[in-house]
Amino acid sequence: MELRTQKILTNIGFGIWFFIAGVEYAVILPTAWLYVESLGGDKFFFGMVFSSFSVASLVFGIVFGIWADRVGKTKWIVIFANVWGIAGSALYSVGMSKYLILGARLLSGAGAGVGSAIMAHLTHTTTNEERTRTFSFFIATRFIGVMVGPGFNFVLRLCDFYIGPFKIDAYTAPGVFMAALTILLEIYMVFFVYDLPYIDAEPNSDFPPTSETVNKGKENIQSSTTVPSNNLTENMTVSQGTAQVESNPSSVNSYNQQSYESFHTCRSNMQSMTVESSEFYKTASFENVLNGEVEGHTIGCSSQPNGAVNSEHQDHISEAEDGITVNASDGAILEKTSNQSGPVTQETDKPSFFTLLADVLREETVVLLAVIFCIIFNQVTVETIATPLSQEVFRWGEKENSIFYMCAAAEMLACYVGIGCISKKFQDRTIIFGGLTLSCLSLAWLVVFIKDNTYNPSLLPYFIVGAALQLMSFAPIMIASTSLFSKVTDRRIQGLSHGIRRAVSSVACIIGPLWAGATLHMLNVLLGVMVAMQGLVMILALLSFRRLKDPHHQQDSVPSLMVNTEADEQTPLLKDAQPAQERV
Repeated sequence: MELRTQKILTNIGFGIWFFIAGVEYAVILPTAWLYVESLGGDKFFFGMVFSSFSVASLVFGIVFGIWADRVGKTKWIVIFANVWGIAGSALYSVGMSKYLILGARLLSGAGAGVGSAIMAHLTHTTTNEERTRTFSFFIATRFIGVMVGPGFNFVLRLCDFYIGPFKIDAYTAPGVFMAALTILLEIYMVFFVYDLPYIDAEPNSDFPPTSETVNKGKENIQSSTTVPSNNLTENMTVSQGTAQVESNPSSVNSYNQQSYESFHTCRSNMQSMTVESSEFYKTASFENVLNGEVEGHTIGCSSQPNGAVNSEHQDHISEAEDGITVNASDGAILEKTSNQSGPVTQETDKPSFFTLLADVLREETVVLLAVIFCIIFNQVTVETIATPLSQEVFRWGEKENSIFYMCAAAEMLACYVGIGCISKKFQDRTIIFGGLTLSCLSLAWLVVFIKDNTYNPSLLPYFIVGAALQLMSFAPIMIASTSLFSKVTDRRIQGLSHGIRRAVSSVACIIGPLWAGATLHMLNVLLGVMVAMQGLVMILALLSFRRLKDPHHQQDSVPSLMVNTEADEQTPLLKDAQPAQERV
């Protein structure tokens, strides 16, 4: 089967997964309170049931994410997680005890945590240019499920029959229905979902890729040079100004861990490098030579004058007998003097878990997590207060609220489709700031016009405008921040990164309803805190605006080879054009 066909079938399978997640939200929650109450549960216990799904998703999102990073086989991870979802839905339909309901939602939440592994898979199998559009499509399918879910509820509430000793009624039917849908999804995933090959790191990447191939350059090129990123296959001599350091494979590989840590301090690219041999010149573009071993120790990361290298590193990388010479004054010259004979073994550097975790805790990622938390907190808070507020202020009933939520789902679906289109023309950070501005306006609008809970039908237009603006701001922020978050984190830990992102989202989903319930009768306090938090996040994002950018296309970073500015200014611009024999 062709790769294109496999990708289409796999994306359909993951789209169905997101759709079923939306359907579950719309089918289970409307009847959950009455179900728990019929089994003797109070409001506090219902709060535990409501939050248990998010708590389990928080924990297992990180677990499944790390698992996906380690094995790289998303298909069977999703199939395994779906078994948990089937078990949770089946247990939900038993209905013998309120504690079974609590356990059922915990199991379902654990299965839903596999979303982090799916998002990591989508990150690895899409380019940076198409990722925002792809994320928009998959998240939109979830809201399609939310929109059509109430239609299933109209049918499920009519159920009244037995399966063996278990009664299937309006409360237990949603569990049976979700279990059946997930079983069908399992069958599809077994036969039609594939573990697609990962797309290699983009050019100009700030992150160490698995392998880097020097591109074809100018005329009269006789061969191409491939530079592995995880190990040094040939001895190298690195020189800059008056400093010279020799290295061999064993010594440099021993510093992979430290070079990776220093890599994120440097965060710069090595571009337009000229490869010189006795027979040809060749312009090559490649980043992070040898996974940062050269960059981290000798090029671009030293604060010492004239490119001097730390003596501790110099002691450990010496005694090279033959190799490649790198001159890094204006450009970099790789002079290939000889090749090693014999087989070359590939060694993979494996930074520690805490080193990789530190990559998720950089400035830009923390700001994006704050943005995600804030917008989800505001969204679920507005959703929580919408029903009781509309009942008290406008005397809405079940029918009016159902229409309101269906219109809201339709609006959000249209927004997701729109974001998929405009993502080709605008950067992610621009879309994020547009959404944040719109969200601030919507909250300020509600603060001004919705001041109390007293009956006042004349406020209906103001409420609809404020709610519509808030819903309109949610889609661009969620899509763009999720896409940008996947671009600024290391490709090797996308599962862990998305697990942390989903954990932050789950915390917001837990805290939001609690805040709404506690301050429902103090709307000024409720909305005022939301506005203040939104303003703080906007300030943080504004201060980090330059870093909120896809690192693969950053052009404003300082070139890694420009270590000593004064020395570079004194170096002739045409130095690299001199013949090879004059340089010796």
